[in-house]
Amino acid sequence: MDIITTAALCITVCIITQVLRDSGEMKLALIILCVTVVFMSLTSQLLGVRELVGELLDKTGLDEAYLRMIFKGLGICYITVISADICRDSGQSALAAQIEIAGKLAMTVTALPLFRAVTEIVEGMLT
Repeated sequence: MDIITTAALCITVCIITQVLRDSGEMKLALIILCVTVVFMSLTSQLLGVRELVGELLDKTGLDEAYLRMIFKGLGICYITVISADICRDSGQSALAAQIEIAGKLAMTVTALPLFRAVTEIVEGMLT
């Protein structure tokens, strides 16, 4: 799905949800469905990015584990933002804040091996 199709889908859902003002459950279900469709279609585009980053890692000689960390981090970011936005749209700001905190913690845990690798590189340069 390209950006024009994605934008058209999202605008159409916005218009439909404005028409369905009185039906809160239907609006929320429609929004969640739209977000899911867009997210799933975008994941296929990540395969091309993954291949390019893989080529770059091969050329630099870095470990493929770094590539996994990058994509895991991207996934965490996307899921966090989408989930928090859905909660905010539903009027649940406290839940959105908790999702954001959980996302930040998950990113920290995911990035710890990178911090370890950087520390080892610096230690190697100093000795």
